Amino acid sequence: MEAINAGHGGAGARFAQEVRENPHLIQEHPMADLAFVVTTIAVFALVALIAKGVTKL
Repeated sequence: MEAINAGHGGAGARFAQEVRENPHLIQEHPMADLAFVVTTIAVFALVALIAKGVTKL
């Protein structure tokens, strides 16, 4: 645990440091988030419609 607190956490610590140093990796993409939410809702709606159709058989 001391190695992690001292900043010698191995590959994970190097990755975290690279992410902090590279501002392009931290940029948020609100349109991508919105597209994900809309796609998820559409998939659940499609599954619900299919399930409703199957129950009518």
